[in-house]
Amino acid sequence: MVQIIKTSVKCYKKKAKKTVGGKQKVYEYNQYLIPLKRSDNLECKEGVLIIPEKYFKELFGVEDAWSVKEYLSKLKGYEMSIESYQKEFKELELRYQSEFKDLEWKHSELSKSYKELLSKHTKATKLYKMDTAKLQELETKTQELTKQLKTKEIEYAKLKEDYELVLNKDDIIAEQIKPDEDKQDEEKDFWSMIKNRLGKKELASKDE
Repeated sequence: MVQIIKTSVKCYKKKAKKTVGGKQKVYEYNQYLIPLKRSDNLECKEGVLIIPEKYFKELFGVEDAWSVKEYLSKLKGYEMSIESYQKEFKELELRYQSEFKDLEWKHSELSKSYKELLSKHTKATKLYKMDTAKLQELETKTQELTKQLKTKEIEYAKLKEDYELVLNKDDIIAEQIKPDEDKQDEEKDFWSMIKNRLGKKELASKDE
C-alpha cells in the first residue's frame, strides 16, 4: 500500500567562520531538517521524494496529505479494477478469437458451397439458353412447316376440285356416248338376225 509520511521542515541557524583577505568573518545560514519517526518504517539510505503540500492540489486535486492518501488508495482500487478488466478482456479476446476462427471456417465452407452452387447455376443457365435456342429453332421450323402444310392443303383442295370437275365431265361424256353404243348394239342385233334368217333359207333350199 502507498505510504505517505507527513512531517514539517525545521530550520536552524548555523554560523561558520571564514578568513577572507586576512580578516576573519562570521557567516550565518539556515540549515534544514526534516524529522522522521520510527513508525514511518524507513530504512537507512532509502530514497524518498518530497512534495510540498502547496503542490498537492495542482498534482492530485486535493490540499493535504491525508486526502492524497485517500486519492492514492482509490487509484489502487482503480488499478485492481483495471487488472480485473484486463483479465476479463483477455478472456473475452481469447473467446472471440475462437469464435472468429469458427466463423472464418463457416465462412470458408459457405464460400465453397456458394461457388459450387454458382458453377451449377452457370451450367444450368447455359443449358437453359441452349435448350431455349433449340426450342426457338424448332418453333421457327414448325411455323415454316405449318405454312408449307397450309399451302399443300390449298393445292390439294384445288386438285381435288379439278379432279371432281374432270369426273363430272367424264360422266357427262359417258351419258352422251351411251345412246350411240346402244344404237350400235341394236344394229348389230338386227344384222345378226338377218344373217341368221338368210342362213336358214340357204339350208332349206339345199335340202330340197
